Amino acid sequence: MRMNKKGAIELSVTAIVILILAVVMLGLGLGFVRGMFGKVSASFEQQIGAEPEAAEAIGDEPITLSRENIITYPGENIVLKVNTLNPTVDNWVNAKPELSCADTVNFGSATSTSIAKSVNVGASASYNLLIGISKTAKKMIYICVVNMTKDGPPSSSTPPVTPRIAAGVLKEITLTVK
Repeated sequence: MRMNKKGAIELSVTAIVILILAVVMLGLGLGFVRGMFGKVSASFEQQIGAEPEAAEAIGDEPITLSRENIITYPGENIVLKVNTLNPTVDNWVNAKPELSCADTVNFGSATSTSIAKSVNVGASASYNLLIGISKTAKKMIYICVVNMTKDGPPSSSTPPVTPRIAAGVLKEITLTVK
């Protein structure tokens, strides 16, 4: 049997063209994904930079916020800067601020995320609290609370409870969803 050399060359050229097209498509896809993630992280960094610093927390006011009145829209993410003072007699381990709103029926399930820190007795710490407003939040005014919580040991209760650090270490805010 003789092999047709012209057919073999055409097969090689086709394979090379397909390989080049695949590499180009892969490069375009990776560039698109990297660009989208870059925009999201840059947007969060811009929000943090644009948010004013919270005043220094003192004994009478152990939590201070960059804003106490927030106007937002359903599905939006907002940044709130929090400064807290540890007025208790125990060091806080894995302490972080958390947002809770009493009216979960109308407000939906908002998320609040920050990085936990250890705070010694009498010391203060600053946090960036990212609040995700539920897309199902109804247009109205909500009274919410920012309080300090800590990650405790695994709990036998269902669901696990995130304990508040101390009574009185909280701050009310007004959240208006338009």
